[in-house]
Amino acid sequence: MIRLFTALSKSVIDRLTDEDAFNKATDGFKCHNEHCPRCGSTGKLSPYGDYARWLVSTDGKNVFSKHIRPLRFECRSCGTTHVLLPDTLTPYSPYSLRFKFTVLIAYFEREQTVAYVCERFGIAISTIYEWIKLFLSHKELLLGIVASRREPALVFLVGLLSDIRISDLLMGFFHQYAVSFLQAKPIPATYCLPP
Repeated sequence: MIRLFTALSKSVIDRLTDEDAFNKATDGFKCHNEHCPRCGSTGKLSPYGDYARWLVSTDGKNVFSKHIRPLRFECRSCGTTHVLLPDTLTPYSPYSLRFKFTVLIAYFEREQTVAYVCERFGIAISTIYEWIKLFLSHKELLLGIVASRREPALVFLVGLLSDIRISDLLMGFFHQYAVSFLQAKPIPATYCLPP
């Protein structure tokens, strides 16, 4: 998996939808200067098509489901294929990262019941509890145990979603833990630091 860590920051600054941020990030991607996440070879990636996947996003009031087509690349050095995912997308999940943040903010605001929040965003109650558990775990990894206990979840989420440096923070998390922030599937990303 090739992760791009610029789209979410740009979408915060330019107030883009998740779909627009995805398109903007992938349209200008040049694979020729990138390194393979598996073997680290530079300049060996070549286009290998795309695939269809769902993107579930929200503007805070409405939920949108769209088909998007993430690009795939093959490494001519080691033969592996990799998908290009901007930081607006969560690996192995149709829900955008901003969608998950919006749901979590609605939960931590405590203005509506969990059932109402789930109905409003069209998710199962078990899903929101899975996201809460994962978020608290990742927040603790990001901030450290002591700082995480001091920083209320709602304050952290709102600050993170409005910070123009969010992509840098998410990139640091990915590089340190080899999984993306709020990536539920416990399969670590194949990642190799550039030589």
